[in-house]
Amino acid sequence: MMTTEIFGFTIFDLYFYFMIYSFLGWALESAYVSASNKTWTNRGFISGPLCPIYGTGATLVIVALTPFKNNLLLMFLGGVFIATVVEYVIALLLEKIFHATWWDYSQMRFQLQGRICLRRSLEWGALTVVMMHLIQPPIQRFVAWIPRAGGEFVGVLLLMYLMADASVTIMKIFQLKEKIARIEEAGLGLREKMETINLFEAKKELLDYLEGLPIAEAMNNLKTRLEEQNGQLMKLRTEERLRFEFFLSEMKDKLEKRERILKKNTLTERRIAKAFPRLYFKNYNEAFATLKEELLKKKKNK
Repeated sequence: MMTTEIFGFTIFDLYFYFMIYSFLGWALESAYVSASNKTWTNRGFISGPLCPIYGTGATLVIVALTPFKNNLLLMFLGGVFIATVVEYVIALLLEKIFHATWWDYSQMRFQLQGRICLRRSLEWGALTVVMMHLIQPPIQRFVAWIPRAGGEFVGVLLLMYLMADASVTIMKIFQLKEKIARIEEAGLGLREKMETINLFEAKKELLDYLEGLPIAEAMNNLKTRLEEQNGQLMKLRTEERLRFEFFLSEMKDKLEKRERILKKNTLTERRIAKAFPRLYFKNYNEAFATLKEELLKKKKNK
């Protein structure tokens, strides 16, 4: 099966082109983002050193544009077209599957729905010319040199690894989405509770302030603000004081629940938050922004 030809290329050759360019794309992206962040950043969607979107685009470019290798203009325009279509389709699929935007060009000129933009497309075209003339020839010789039997064995191992890594990453992302939903729910619970109490004014501003504080400090500040607004606690009637203490207890539980969710995070969550600074979840973006701040803060502390 690996010897079956497609448009003049064997499946064996195309498979290893895909894997090699997935690795090179990961290295290029990670190096660029790491230089921008001034710290090492694993840019890939999956955890391992592979970026399949690059492998897909490069393989399609090789198949479609090899006949036009001597025509630089056609190769450039073909690279622009193929890479732009791949980037748009992948962005659309990721949005549909995860209800999240992974990259966003909406702030750039001549963009379409934030998924693609003219500047990036022109860069893909230039990269296509460089790839086909400088990078592909030695890679083609290398793949031709690989022994078929050993190559097929290694190829199966690589495919198993890629599928396992992608499966774990997808599962972790869905878990991240559920976690963000719980943070959103906890935040709504805090706000709803604030609306039921009439012991102070400017409830939203106070809540926003308290949510940014550690538990102990938040509770002390809450108690102080409530006492300042209502006079000395000992002067309140017994019923009001009991209501006040019950309110404090409920707020403490809700704040502690929210903090537990924020503090318990994984390596995958921290990597994704760092690798995709423009990532946002459509229905839970405020909650994800709070979580991302916690994730990046923990990364800096380490």
